[in-house]
This record gives sequence, C-alpha cells and structure tokens, in this order.
Amino acid sequence: MRMDGVAAVYLVCLTNEGGLPLFTRSKGHSKALAFAEQGMLYGVQMFAQNHDVGLQSTTTEEAKVVWKVFHNSVTLVLITPEDGCSDVHLNTLLDHVFHAMVMFIGLDTLENIKNVERLRRDLKACFGVIDFLLASSEFFGGVCEAVDVLACPENSTLQEPLDAFINSADSTFGCLHCDGRLVAATDKWWSLTGQEMMLLAAFVRTLPAGTSSDVPIYLPQASPKIPHRLVSISLLPGVIVSVLCLETPTLAEAQTTLVEPAWRAQVESLRACQKASLNGQYVPKTLIMDSGILGFLLVHTDQHKCLSSCRLPIQEGSAADRRPLTHSRRRQVLNAFYRNTVGTLFPVCHSPQRTDPAGDMPSVFNHTVKETYMHAKDHKCYAICSDPYQLFVVFSVAVPNYALRSVSVDLLDILSKGKVFLDRRKSS
Repeated sequence: MRMDGVAAVYLVCLTNEGGLPLFTRSKGHSKALAFAEQGMLYGVQMFAQNHDVGLQSTTTEEAKVVWKVFHNSVTLVLITPEDGCSDVHLNTLLDHVFHAMVMFIGLDTLENIKNVERLRRDLKACFGVIDFLLASSEFFGGVCEAVDVLACPENSTLQEPLDAFINSADSTFGCLHCDGRLVAATDKWWSLTGQEMMLLAAFVRTLPAGTSSDVPIYLPQASPKIPHRLVSISLLPGVIVSVLCLETPTLAEAQTTLVEPAWRAQVESLRACQKASLNGQYVPKTLIMDSGILGFLLVHTDQHKCLSSCRLPIQEGSAADRRPLTHSRRRQVLNAFYRNTVGTLFPVCHSPQRTDPAGDMPSVFNHTVKETYMHAKDHKCYAICSDPYQLFVVFSVAVPNYALRSVSVDLLDILSKGKVFLDRRKSS
C-alpha cells in the first residue's frame, strides 16, 4: 500500500463483525483510503483470525500496519511510516483512540453495536480528540501515557481557589488547564489514570477559543458505562477550569454564581499562566538551564505526568546558537528519541489499569539500562532512567560528549524538585 508522502498516517475503524467502516482519519499529505483498501485491511485480519493466528502488525517497504481488536467488537487499523520503533507506541496510540471513543459514547454502545449508521454519527464527537492524538505536536502525553503539565510559580497559588471553586460545585474532581496543559488539580483528579487525564486535557484543548461547555463524559477506566457531566468554563483565552459533576450546578449557574467568588482575585496569576504558555515557557523563567539544551521531556512514571519544552530560549553566541535547530525539528528529534529508547532500552510504564500491553518487547539486556546517548549530524541526545523519572534531553551538536551526562543529571535534579511533581493523589 503506497502512501503519499513520508509523514502520512491513516487510521481506520471497522466493526469486528462484518468489517463495516465506522470512520477513517488521516494526517499528512495523504489521499483517503478507498473502500476496497479498507476491506483488504479487514480481510487480512479475518484470514488470520480464522486460522487461529493473532495478527498484530506487519511491515511493508514503505509502512507499518498495526491491527488491534477491542472487546471483540471494534477493530482499529493504523498505517504509519516505518521508523524502526517498538510496536508498543503504536498500540498505545490505538488504545488511546479506542478510549477516546469510550469517553464520548460509552463502553456499552461499543460492545453492543446495534445501529451502525447511528454509531457513525455519534463517533463524530470524538474526531477532534482523535485528530489531536494523531497530530505531531508539542504535547507528549499521548506518547508516554501521561498528562502534560505546566510548571510555573502559579501551580501553588492557584490551588486554593481551584479547590474552593470545585467545592462550591459540590464536587471533588476538578482541574485548571492552560492551553491543554494541567496547571492545578484536586486530589481526586490526580487519582484518575494518566490516560484519563490526558484524554480530558485533549478534549479541553480542542474546545473553540473562549467558549464554555457542558458535555456528558465517560471515564474510560473509572466509569466507562455511566457518564458524568464535564463542565468547562473559559476564564481567559486558553485558560479553562473544569469540574466533573452530577445534575448540579448547571453551566449557567456555575458561570453566574460560582466563578466570580473563586477567581476574581486571581486574574493576574491566571494571566501569568496564559502568558507563559503563549510564549512556550513551560518551565519558570528563573530555572537556569545549560545553554546547549534545545529541548527536554521529563516523565514521572508513577504519577503519570510529563513536563516538556522544545522552545527554550537560545542565548546569543552559545553552543545552541552556533548550530540552531527549528522548534519543529527539536520536537521531531525528541519524539523519535523517546520512541526509540522506551520499549527497547528503558521500560514502558503503562497506566496500572492497562491490561493489554501489546507490542511490549522483552529487554535484550541482562541488566537494567540506566542511561543512554545518541549522536547525530545536527544534534545529540541523552536519556536517564532513574525511577520514578525518565528524562530525555536534546542538545546542540556543539556540546561536547563528556558534558552530556553531567548536564542531564543536573537538569533532572532541578526539574524533579518542582512543585508540579508534588504527589497530591488520594484513593477514590
């Protein structure tokens, strides 16, 4: 199967019984898959299934194809360029896609498909989140089964008004997002799985600018068959407070009577978050980093939080300034480095509720790999696995090899002390 352009990605959703197409999504410069091509993908899977063979993936000259069946009801097929990474990352993406479907229409509807045409219409509600998952963006939560967080001085400042607002809404589940990154959340919100927090953040990120919403949401692990109301209110452009609640309060009541008392005195703090996010400053300005660092990703594998930035300022005359990389190139390198390291050298850290670790590979080493590095023509990379953290750093190629480890260790020490990694989880 040819793909028009190296960056093309196709996602096909079919009924497992009969192979009826439910939807297709794609990204990159690609033509839509013909009905015959979708049928071929289903036919290959059914041929294997009828011969008691579990078909997981195959690789062609140009692409990798991954199949995954959920609840013996829905089949997802992903076609991507072959990049040599472990299948675990593609299976994780398919797992996210299916649970995004669950989040909007519930598990019962997907397990017991009765009306295909109606299901097709209902599934349109999740296209925004699915397209967000497929897109190459500065959000890494979908890749590492975690929620993207924003580290700023306001993490602590905004916690008290958030708790007050959520309590006034007669709930214990709520959070504050800034441009799709989690700034603060209640203890119970942090107790959700990394996938749930990530999918909810992705949905909030796809809301039209400046709008508020009140939608029924199923929590894929905590409540896949009983919906809750997710009320999201825009406080400033890009800054949204969300609460999971029952029948009350209504969206109108929350906007007119609850927002003002909780957030009136916090406008400057909210604007500070907004400004930091708009400028790509996902870590405090006061944080001193080596001038040769081009980007980083820090994952807390226990709390399922990730902190990243590919927009670090470049100091004039520094190592990074001598051999600059565009922001998109930094993001591409960081993403590829993570996907080539985790699942082969570093362990994959699934959410505790993830029961199908398809694509996971056993380690080829007799020992635990703690650190690794990579040297390319236009950059260098270094990674550290120090439980519960995994750190991935992209350096300017001008940084000498002997300095990579010490700078990475110092960066891990600085970032891990941030208040954003304070464990606020409480059992449900």
